[in-house]
Order: sequence, then structure tokens, then C-alpha cells
Amino acid sequence: MNVEQLIKGSKKVIPLLIPFLTILALSNFSSAGPADTLAQDSPNSTSQLPTTIELKTYVEKSQVPLNRKVVFHVELSWIGDMKRYQITEIPQPILTNLIMQGSGSSNRLEPLDNGKYRSVKTITYQFKAVEMGMGYIDGISIHYRDSKSGEMDVLHSQRVMVEIVDPIPENTGSGVKALIYIVLLAMFGVAIIYFVIVYFKKKKETQKAPESATSLAEQYLKQLSHHIDPRGTNLQEMTLKLSGIFREYLSKEYQIPAREASNTEICEYLKNTGLEDTELERLQQLFEKLDIVKFAGADIDPSEFSNIYGTVEEFLNQRKKIWEDEKAQMKEA
Repeated sequence: MNVEQLIKGSKKVIPLLIPFLTILALSNFSSAGPADTLAQDSPNSTSQLPTTIELKTYVEKSQVPLNRKVVFHVELSWIGDMKRYQITEIPQPILTNLIMQGSGSSNRLEPLDNGKYRSVKTITYQFKAVEMGMGYIDGISIHYRDSKSGEMDVLHSQRVMVEIVDPIPENTGSGVKALIYIVLLAMFGVAIIYFVIVYFKKKKETQKAPESATSLAEQYLKQLSHHIDPRGTNLQEMTLKLSGIFREYLSKEYQIPAREASNTEICEYLKNTGLEDTELERLQQLFEKLDIVKFAGADIDPSEFSNIYGTVEEFLNQRKKIWEDEKAQMKEA
């Protein structure tokens, strides 16, 4: 067979093979195509994306009158469970031309279009301006821990500024308002007289009443043993309950507003009662730990809770001993 005969034979065979090859190629394409698309569109393909945490710091108003408060927000947010990230440290902002007045925190969940939720933790500070001009809130560093991976990391914010402008004029009192003030002052005077009379009446009754057999400190030691379980599982809840009991005791024992006062204010009140510097320092550290648990929602381990419980218990035992010694001296006299 020569070359010309081979060429003529291939021209007759190739047209017959073309439909068969085309059908074979289409069948291979149809069997592979849907599997590739399913892998790309699978909802599990996005589950490997890491959850990110965002930090925002801002003031509600860029210009604030001298006689109004500057409201500053620190906002942390991420997609997923509120317990995914544990905030381990939230430092006090460093201020220029501003003074801290108060703070608080809140948690909320924001629904997203894909059926998930965004967890938002907000810490709000209120500042008072010192004088007109610019006020500055230095950038802060917030340390956090990923509860799933156990990794620690830190977020940084930039410096925030606010302009302190002229104070807003207070409403001037008209004749009617002046009359209202006079009436209120009169009512206030009557109320003072009434409470003075009630005070001396109760004091007189107290002097006649028999003395209590137990000290206030001993009564609150019993409350601790009854309501607080150092070996409990929900240590964060136990810590908040312990803080409430101890603040209530300080309020009654030293006649101070310990329930609503800040840590610094409580220590100032107690300093005037004659407490030693070492005791004041321990209480300052105690209240700082309690605030971290309350406002930052930080987890607390058993050893740290045992340390907090022991500090409160030791303080109450010392007050109980002082009360018993004073009572013994009165009997001897």
C-alpha cells in the first residue's frame, strides 16, 4: 500500500470517528463538572475562615460644652459566640484636660443576614472637662484570649480628641421659678428638722435597747458561709455576689455609700476611718479584681477566687476581733 492509498483511507475513516469522540468528551465533562461546582459552593467552604475581632473607640460628640460630659465608647465586636473571646485586661484611659466621672459596660447580639450573630461588647466612659480647649484620650491596648485556640493577642486604638467649647447657659430663673425654689427650700428645711428629730429619737431608743450579742462583721461572715461556696462551679456569679455582700457590709459598718461609690472613693472613705495603709492597699487590689470580673466579664480561676474570698474573710475576722476586744474592755471597766 503506497502513501496515496493511506491518505485516501484516513480521509474516509476520520469523519466516522468525529461523532464518537465528541460524545466521549461531553460525557467526561458532565461527570466532572457538577462535583467541582459543589465543592466550591459548599457552605462548609467558608467555615474555615478565621473569626476576627474588631476594636473601635470614639466619642459621641466631637464638640462638647465645658459644663457637659464627654461620652467615650470602647467597642469590641466579632462574629460568633459572645464567649469566644475573653478580655483579660482593659486599662484606664490616659486623659488630657479630662477627668474620669464614671464607666459602665454592656453586651449585645446583632443578627446578620446569613443567620449568624455579631457579638458586641461596649465599655462606656464619662469624662468631665477641666477647661476649654482640646481634650485628648490616649490610645489604649486591650489584651484578649481566644477561648478556642487559647492564643493571646492585643488590640491597639489611636488617640481620640474632642474640642471643649463654651459652656451652655443654664436656664435663668424667672419669678415663678424663684418662688418654686423658695418653696422647695422651705420643704427641705422642714425635712431636715423632721429627720433630726427622728435621728435623736432612734438614738435614744438604741441606747435603751440591749446591745447586740454579735458584731456586724460576724453577721456578714455567716452570710458568706451561707451564700458563697468557694468550691462552686459558677465562680463569676459567686464573685459578683461576694462583691455585693462585702459592699453592703462596708456601707453599714462605716456609714459610707459603698454600694454605688467607685474603688477610689471607697478607699478614700475608709482611709478617713483610720484603716492601716496595708489594709487599704489590699482592698484597692481586691476592688480592681472585682471590677475586671464585673465590667470586662473576665473568667476567674479557682485560685484567684479563693484569694478574693480569703481577703474578704480576713478583713471581716479582723473587724470581729476588734469588736470583741472593745466589748471585753468595756466589761472590765
